[in-house]
Amino acid sequence: MSRLSTIAAAVAAIAIAGPALADQPPASLPAAAPNAQVGTSSLPGRPDELIAYVTRALNAHDLDAMDRLVEWEGARPVRRRMTLYQIRYNFGRPIKSVQVEPFPPNGLQDAQTQLDLKPNLPVTERLRVVFDEPAGPDGDQPAGVFLLGRTVGVYRISLLLGGQPK
Repeated sequence: MSRLSTIAAAVAAIAIAGPALADQPPASLPAAAPNAQVGTSSLPGRPDELIAYVTRALNAHDLDAMDRLVEWEGARPVRRRMTLYQIRYNFGRPIKSVQVEPFPPNGLQDAQTQLDLKPNLPVTERLRVVFDEPAGPDGDQPAGVFLLGRTVGVYRISLLLGGQPK
């Protein structure tokens, strides 16, 4: 398996569960702002604020709100497109529950050792969005899982990034 397809598979499995359907062309992505500081005053700082923020953004198809929540530091343009593509897939899906969960200290061990992926922000919690849709073939409810870290007192979605190309 090529490195790119391995990274894509890991991102899909770890960051956001569920198939991705193209519903918007790449031109609809928010403008990339590499190395730009995002104003953190409007971002959630408590779990209940985060749940309300993400629920509102997913129901309202607010890509800009989700874009502000993601920590983009170190992400290449292709990673940005993949992440926003996966987020857009969750827009408008009926939400059954949203909760902030603790993240195990060794929760990224396989991604780090086997795939050479590292979070761009230390992961302390995860946000699980369970959708009110029929269970999959294995009996699990469809869900999106976002890796969370905190910076400057607010929650941010952390990305798993690969090493620099050789």
